[in-house]
Amino acid sequence: MTKPVQDRNISSSFAKGLAVLAVFDAATPSMTLAEIARRTNQDRATARRGALTLVQAGYLRQQGRMLSLTPRVLALAGGFLQANQFGRRVQPVLNQHGRRLDAELSLAILDQGRVLLLAQSTTERGPVTYGFTAGAHIPLVHTSLGRMLLACLPQEEAAEMLQHAEVPRHTEQSILDREAILQQVAEARSCGYCITDSEFEPGIVGYAVALSRPGKTPVVLGSSAPSGLTPNHHREELLQGLQVCAAELRQTNAVDDL
Repeated sequence: MTKPVQDRNISSSFAKGLAVLAVFDAATPSMTLAEIARRTNQDRATARRGALTLVQAGYLRQQGRMLSLTPRVLALAGGFLQANQFGRRVQPVLNQHGRRLDAELSLAILDQGRVLLLAQSTTERGPVTYGFTAGAHIPLVHTSLGRMLLACLPQEEAAEMLQHAEVPRHTEQSILDREAILQQVAEARSCGYCITDSEFEPGIVGYAVALSRPGKTPVVLGSSAPSGLTPNHHREELLQGLQVCAAELRQTNAVDDL
């Protein structure tokens, strides 16, 4: 079997180190070297070198056998947020509309088959708060944000991504048939918004609208509300509010170069 040609412009060691950073999340905030090796598909020696290098660089903390991220990783995200002026052009707009709609608003993008939250409004109160923060991943298939992101892609590309995506049963209402999900993606593409009801969290309705311009990296804006306490007129108000917020964010050009 012929081995793939290694691009000499690419540092495989650096890429493997980045893979180590990426395996930590809310479900696994700390791990042993063996767990890191298994989750990154690296051999034990490679994972050990990468992890200990990150410890020395200050991005990982080692306590006994366990390793975890340090606050220094936030500096990496901070550089991105500052470069794109999120604090000046995005956050104030999200906060203003979040207060007006009495809802938590989320800005999201695709990241390796998952939804990556880029920013969220800060509200003192709201009907639904998952506790997610910027930088968190949420499922692709059963969230309104995920389906709207798929709808921002050409149908063939969305179908290909969906074919390789996990389709777990989060709730009794989670749609498991890929063709049915793809049909909903097509409908979202046609009407410009997506609504999911109790597919990710029981009793919670998710709303999402497209934010990015055609031909740009897909970016969407969304929110959630309890299904039993959300009459049709409030649904329409929330969707319209999201569309107004998305239009204002497009005017800032903050997401054009993502």
